[in-house]
Amino acid sequence: MRISELKPGMRNVRLEAEVLEVGEPRRIRARGSERTILEAIITDGTGRVKLVLWDDKIIGLEPGDRVLVEGGVVTSYRGEWRLNVSRDGSVRKLGS
Repeated sequence: MRISELKPGMRNVRLEAEVLEVGEPRRIRARGSERTILEAIITDGTGRVKLVLWDDKIIGLEPGDRVLVEGGVVTSYRGEWRLNVSRDGSVRKLGS
């Protein structure tokens, strides 16, 4: 799948992309519990999307890393589309 094809509500998204920007992990309160979140901007040449990693799905990312996202869920939060990786999803770096 390509980033340009993403739409809110899509589930089980699988795509490869390059990391453009990475934020710092931070603690938030979500659904009544404390959680850790990491946000990054990724691109595949067809568009950009905010990649959101939760809790144990957080991995060390740097700009320029190539990643494979599997089992992602597309949501809209405050008018911004996001590709979330939690529970059943995964993200891993490609190459070295």
